[in-house]
Amino acid sequence: MKTRILSGITFAQFTIFAVGLVSAAALGSGVSTFQESGDAPSDNKQRLSGHWRKTTIVFGSPKDEHLVLHADGTAENWTVTAESRSEPVAGRWSVEGKTLTLLFGENENSKPFTFYQGQLVFPNIPNRRGFWEKIE
Repeated sequence: MKTRILSGITFAQFTIFAVGLVSAAALGSGVSTFQESGDAPSDNKQRLSGHWRKTTIVFGSPKDEHLVLHADGTAENWTVTAESRSEPVAGRWSVEGKTLTLLFGENENSKPFTFYQGQLVFPNIPNRRGFWEKIE
């Protein structure tokens, strides 16, 4: 089999190099950072308002956490499992830039957030991200 050499590199080496460039471009596309561009800060409060649900698997069983963010700044939070449903806890929420703050009793949770493919990513912290779907 003949190998074509282009300026000291083989066609196979060139192909591997090109694939590497495309892969690097994909990694830098924002997919791995879960940031959507174009989010105006004034739109964040409107986009955050609503009923959100996050499902996790705990010891092999699903656990749904519900978070309702009302437009007036009040909030509700509860969990549902196959065995039980907790009582809703009332609280407050606010947003400043890309930081969502939840206040339930004495517990304040202030973390970065973003939106990715229609989901709320909160917190938006590597290895701790929670993906919330909006319930219409």
